[in-house]
Amino acid sequence: MSIASIVALFSCGQKNESASDIADKLLKDKGIDVPFHPSVDFDELLRQYKANPELWDAAFACLAENVPKIHDLTEFGTTELVGKRCYAMINELEPKPFEETKLEGHRKYIDVQLTEGPVRWGICPADSKNQEILEEYDPGKDIGFCLSDDTVYYIQPADQPSIFVFFPKNLHNPSFAPDGVQYEKPLHKIVIKVENAE
Repeated sequence: MSIASIVALFSCGQKNESASDIADKLLKDKGIDVPFHPSVDFDELLRQYKANPELWDAAFACLAENVPKIHDLTEFGTTELVGKRCYAMINELEPKPFEETKLEGHRKYIDVQLTEGPVRWGICPADSKNQEILEEYDPGKDIGFCLSDDTVYYIQPADQPSIFVFFPKNLHNPSFAPDGVQYEKPLHKIVIKVENAE
């Protein structure tokens, strides 16, 4: 689905087509079989897509290329997709236990994340009043760390990966180990950084 199609859907008042439906069609149009996680703010996703379609198209192209072979990836590292405005990090991951994790937040970039499972994820509003600041936001590194009792946790089964999208309004615990899970080998993870449109 092109940016023109998305604009047309919103402009023509097709109210029976939800933002999540449009986002799902966008993934299918890009050849991506893994769905967005239901926690994604689809209205914000489409707003960001409309603001920077070239960045998001590059991100989706990266997912389309790498998601089908995520189990077999052997080359890891960082690749610029659209200069510093959109880049991908593909890495091996040994998920930490929950007690070693913390919430992280970004302002300059949006995180698009997908990993093998089983793993857990945590999501919390960035304006949560129950934050315990662990490290103040560092603009140079585009990251800050905290804890919050307002965090909602999700379990990702091994056979049902999802694409998570974390906007600046979302603090998040990146994928961590569910209680009692032991991993025989590192998991593979894709993180795509997309410049935030104010």
